[in-house]
Amino acid sequence: MLAVSDIVSLHAPLTDATRGMIDAGRLNAMKPGSLLINTARGALVDEDALCAALRSGHLAGAGLDTLAEEPPAQDRPILQAPNLIVTPHIAAQTGASITRTGVEAARNIVAVLTRRDIDRANVVNPVALDPP
Repeated sequence: MLAVSDIVSLHAPLTDATRGMIDAGRLNAMKPGSLLINTARGALVDEDALCAALRSGHLAGAGLDTLAEEPPAQDRPILQAPNLIVTPHIAAQTGASITRTGVEAARNIVAVLTRRDIDRANVVNPVALDPP
C-alpha cells in the first residue's frame, strides 16, 4: 500500500509494536511525491527519517498534529522542514480547554495583525514570525 498511496494517514495507538513503525525503510517504500499525515501518536514516526525524506524531496510533504516530544524543543530539525505542517494536538480536550485554545489563538492572531508581541509559547515555529 505504501508504494501506491498518494496519502498515508496514521490512526493507530502507540504500543511496543507500533512505536517507530514509520521508519526510514517504510518512508523509502512510500510513493515518491506522496504525503504522510499523522494524527495519532508522535512516536509512531521516526522523526529523523521523516525529516530526511522531506528534505530529499522523496515525500512532497507531511502534516503532523503530534510529535514524539511535546512541547517540541525549538531546535528540533523536523520543525525546520519547509514542506511540513504542524498543528496542535488537542484531541480529547475538555470544553474549557478547547475554549481557552481558541481564545489564545484569537489573541495571537490579533497581536500579529496589530503588530504587537505574541505569546511565542503557543507557536510551534516562532522563528517564522521574525523578519528576514
